[in-house]
Amino acid sequence: MEHKDPTQETGESPSGGYVPASFEKRAAAWMGIAYVLMLLFVVNFSIYTGGRQLPDTFPLFLAPVSVALAVVVVHRMKNGTAAGGTAGGVAVLAMCAVGLITGLLLGVPALLAALGV
Repeated sequence: MEHKDPTQETGESPSGGYVPASFEKRAAAWMGIAYVLMLLFVVNFSIYTGGRQLPDTFPLFLAPVSVALAVVVVHRMKNGTAAGGTAGGVAVLAMCAVGLITGLLLGVPALLAALGV
């Protein structure tokens, strides 16, 4: 039978003090909040417009993950713990920038067209 440490489930250290979440977990939580707000907007838009949809706006969902990943990579590069070193960090940041720009360039015009602006 495996023994589980009760302090791992409660988020407390063995000495009884509070251990805050890691930077990566906090960044993921903020990304989750952004996704929840986006989904709430989509659902409420559909409800209050009689079932109208927002066609071709899905690329906007690239933005939160691109930003969160970029923030985590920059944090890791500052600490010197980025996978692949500086070159790997720069490559990931470039991909994040491409994802963000692509999502915004494809999603914002579609959103504005769907909203009738």
